[in-house]
Amino acid sequence: MARAAVTILGGPDADLLKECGRPECTQVYLDHSRGSRREWCAMATCGNKMKAAAYRARQRGNPPLTPSRQS
Repeated sequence: MARAAVTILGGPDADLLKECGRPECTQVYLDHSRGSRREWCAMATCGNKMKAAAYRARQRGNPPLTPSRQS
């Protein structure tokens, strides 16, 4: 595990390493998406929860909480 981390951090994939945009999540991932626009470690878990929270906020008339607006 440590060897894989050193390989990633010291290699060309270091710029692809990102932290999940969900505040409660501590996962990191390699963003291989087109345009490097991925925000969550996994859509099935964190992405779904964040999108559902944004939907509920819109229904209440509040602006959605996005990764760039989190404190």
